[in-house]
Amino acid sequence: MIKLLHWFQLNYPNLKEDMMRCNHNFSQSDINPYHIEGDCWSHTMMVCKIAEIKNFSMVVKVSALLHDIGKPKARKINPKNNHVQFFGHEKISVKIATPLIDDLVSKRFLSKSEGKRVLRLIGLHSILYQKSIDELYIEFKDELDFLKELVELIYCDNMGRFSDSVSEFAKNLDSILKDIDSKIKTP
Repeated sequence: MIKLLHWFQLNYPNLKEDMMRCNHNFSQSDINPYHIEGDCWSHTMMVCKIAEIKNFSMVVKVSALLHDIGKPKARKINPKNNHVQFFGHEKISVKIATPLIDDLVSKRFLSKSEGKRVLRLIGLHSILYQKSIDELYIEFKDELDFLKELVELIYCDNMGRFSDSVSEFAKNLDSILKDIDSKIKTP
C-alpha cells in the first residue's frame, strides 16, 4: 500500500490537494453525520488503511485509493437543507481514474484485466445503497469473485469513516463476505 500511496502522491498531487480541500461537511458547525472525519483525503486514507489491514487484493487496494477522486467535482450543496451531496461521484471517479489505471498498467503494477476490475469496482462502490444483497447475488451470480471484491471495497469504504451507522452495516458486510466465500468454495 505504501508504494501505491507514494505513486499517487508523487504523480498526482493536484488530485490529493483537491481531495484535501473537499470537505464532507457544510460548515464547521454543520457536520455530516456519515463523515465526521471531514475531508475526502482523510476518508480515503482510512479506507486504504482498512484495505491494508484486511490484506485485500491489490485490485481492492487501488479501488480504495481511487474510489472517491470524483467527489471534488461532484460536490454540491443542497440549498433546502444545507447538506453536502456528491451525486454521481462514482461515474466521475471512473473517468478521472481511467488514465491513472493506464499508468499503473504501463508500470506493471496492475494487469489490464485488473485495471478494468478496478474501474468497475469504483463505478459500483455505492450500489448497496440502491440494491439489496439478494439483488446483487442475482446480478453477479456468475461473477462471485468480483462480487466479493465489490463487497470488500464497500466494507473498506464504510469502515473508513467515523459514523454511528458504520458498525451495524459492517457487521452485515462481514456476514455477506462469509456467505460469498462459502458460495465460491461450494458452487
